[in-house]
Amino acid sequence: MYTIKNVAVLGGNGTMGSLSGGLFAQAGIACIYFAPSREEAQGGIENAVRQARSDVIRDYIQPEPFFSLESMLPDCDWILEAVSENLALKQKFFHRVDRCRKKGSIVSSMSSGLSIEDMARDCSDDFKAHFMGVHFFNPPGRLPACELTFHPHNTERTRRFVSHFCEKTLRRVNLITCNSPAFAGNRIGFQFLNEAATYADRYGVEMIDYLLGPHTGRTLPPLETINMVGLDVHKAIVDNIYENSSDERHETFIIPDYVQRMIEGKMLGLKSGLTGGFYRTGEKKERLVIDPSSLEHRSLKKIAIDTIERMKLHIHDGEYREALSLLQHEDSEPLSLINHFIAGYISYSYARIGEVTPAEDGIHGIDRAMAYGFSWLPPSAWVDFLGGTKKTVKLLERSHVPVPKQLADAGEGRQCRVPEVGKYFLAH
Repeated sequence: MYTIKNVAVLGGNGTMGSLSGGLFAQAGIACIYFAPSREEAQGGIENAVRQARSDVIRDYIQPEPFFSLESMLPDCDWILEAVSENLALKQKFFHRVDRCRKKGSIVSSMSSGLSIEDMARDCSDDFKAHFMGVHFFNPPGRLPACELTFHPHNTERTRRFVSHFCEKTLRRVNLITCNSPAFAGNRIGFQFLNEAATYADRYGVEMIDYLLGPHTGRTLPPLETINMVGLDVHKAIVDNIYENSSDERHETFIIPDYVQRMIEGKMLGLKSGLTGGFYRTGEKKERLVIDPSSLEHRSLKKIAIDTIERMKLHIHDGEYREALSLLQHEDSEPLSLINHFIAGYISYSYARIGEVTPAEDGIHGIDRAMAYGFSWLPPSAWVDFLGGTKKTVKLLERSHVPVPKQLADAGEGRQCRVPEVGKYFLAH
């Protein structure tokens, strides 16, 4: 069996490298954070300490510059790659790793959607046999999902070990994904997010986030989510999906023009500080929102739609079915828009069974990706809350959204296996 005593983190200065490496350190495993400089690597260690809320893990992490890679990698049992989401850059690092790693050491990529086979294309057979995608979600301290995308050359023994290690040692919720663009969680989640950004051009940012807020089964509204992730990261993910896939909702992965202009203007979200993104903080500490037409920030408008406010009251009291029945029995443009997005999320999720996750897993792998990777209500839980497959199909038909065969054939029994799904509905 494999023994993991020393872990190398390539890109330990970045958000995902530092926080993901921190999971190993929290498990008492020695880590080396590699970065362009020792000072940048030390910054990654501070990031991991904040996630763990404990100074103890400092004893388990060593900062090193990238030029020390060749001399130190031979002692590492697991090499965790978390450099920028760029195929050529990752391949360059993997060629370096392949030349100096010890045989049998595990190499994994934190990529959120680049091809596992492409990243290792020119590497040795032993490298390919031990290389895979191990994608944690951001922030890994709060979102426990772990997408495992295995290379075709991995042995069953290697697959079992990595799965067991991630589950038992790192306390992850594993899901097996296919080697498809953006894997499972990001493929489905960023379709929803980018379509929401597209509709914001017409309805306004605060209106879309109000309509699709926590009362519709997600911790954060969609545009606030993009603002947190970073508009540049969002673009990289949806561009990758658009360029490397073709499905029934392909056009929804086109970045809206105003978002492209925001990116060019360095309005990337929280990371941009005073420049902001969809939102920013004003001089008087007030919250401002972007106007898609002018790209200027202004004060938030107060929005209160009676039916949605009544939905929130039902959710506050744990009456989820009653809340959702308001959506189905009242007719207005705002409620039709909510139904369109709910129907689209269900449709797109069920249609991806067998493409982003193994067909034998049914909807359950996708459910885990969305629940534990995005903190969103799983798609099959929507089917249950809406009253079953037949009623859900009617919603999709009313919303002019394709009805996937996987949903139509699902039967009328309970769909969702994720426990405590009511926690994904929030009343604020």
